[in-house]
Amino acid sequence: MIETKREWKTFESIEEELEKLKEWHLISPKATEVKAFYYKGAYTDKHIECKVAGYVDDNEIVIYVDGKLHSIHPDYFLDMQKKDFSLYGSIEETGLYEAKKLDENKKDKKTDESKSINKKAEKKERFIIVDIETPHSFSPKDGIREVAATVVEDYEIIDKLHLAIINDEEEYKKGYGYGLENIEENESLREEFKNFLIKYKYPLVAHNASFDKSFLDFWNWVDKDQVFYCSMNTIKKMEKLDSYKLRDLLEHYNIKDNQEHTAMQDVLDLLELLKKLKPKKWSKLGGNTSASETKPKRSYMFDKEEREENKARLERAKENIIEDILHSKNIVFTGETVKDRVELSELAIMYGGNVKSGVSKKTNILVVGKNPGSKLGKAQELGIEVLSEDEFLNLIYKK
Repeated sequence: MIETKREWKTFESIEEELEKLKEWHLISPKATEVKAFYYKGAYTDKHIECKVAGYVDDNEIVIYVDGKLHSIHPDYFLDMQKKDFSLYGSIEETGLYEAKKLDENKKDKKTDESKSINKKAEKKERFIIVDIETPHSFSPKDGIREVAATVVEDYEIIDKLHLAIINDEEEYKKGYGYGLENIEENESLREEFKNFLIKYKYPLVAHNASFDKSFLDFWNWVDKDQVFYCSMNTIKKMEKLDSYKLRDLLEHYNIKDNQEHTAMQDVLDLLELLKKLKPKKWSKLGGNTSASETKPKRSYMFDKEEREENKARLERAKENIIEDILHSKNIVFTGETVKDRVELSELAIMYGGNVKSGVSKKTNILVVGKNPGSKLGKAQELGIEVLSEDEFLNLIYKK
């Protein structure tokens, strides 16, 4: 058997297994269950039923054959499922083909990685730092009082936007949205902000991104596919500290010993902090990537560190309940959703729900995205309430 020499991943869920098998064309695009596969190669004298155990990447999958693990290219494994596979040559030839195919693809991968590294070296860090102030509230329905944004390229400010209606200058200096009118339904300011984002088309960075995003989403100040990165979660992965509040980080890194809690000043303070740290990997709401990438990518391939961080995020959500709208109902998510699964789970918890991984008689609501898989069928059999992602968000936001 050809043993994998690189770290490989098992499937996190049946949904991911189905998704990957479809990508490799091992099952049909409409399949809802995993079929039997067969190994017909150099390391056995007969056709043996086997299972896809996991994968290294899209050029190397790991199968479980006759009690042993074996690495193979997905295209070659696909050929093995064909009735005329014997046309490909003798057992000795197929063994050489498997080893050669893997070796070729490893070389190709190294070449591609080298090109990718060179391209990344040429890329600039481009993002928009954003911050909002609310009427001292954690509930999006209470509105927005101030929005500030700065466009940043290689940690230099390119453009700024500050949106607020100040009624009392002295109160405003206290921060936390004091002395300001609510602006969440001010159409001209909302359009100005949206046009600002359209002009630059960069991802947004906020220190507590899930908080800012929940308000901006609720009042339709950002599109559903807007990418957000969380600087707080990013720094947590860089260094272990007692506190990750912006005020404490500014003091820890000797930038300043206070925080004004006005949107624009908080944005400028965060930029100074990021200039000092210059993260190489950013924590997106749902994954790690470069802040220069603007296309959201849904992926189940979380490493151990990411799984632990997601678990910690859900624990923190339990300590930040916004409103008990779901009344301890058991919520299950399935399919491809616009918001990341972890972010949806955070919202469910913060609005009084319990998030579960599988559908059972105790499930109260199943939230479905595209390609929901077997969970939908089971929920329908059990008579469980099924909601789309939008319906679920409308439920918790009381729209």
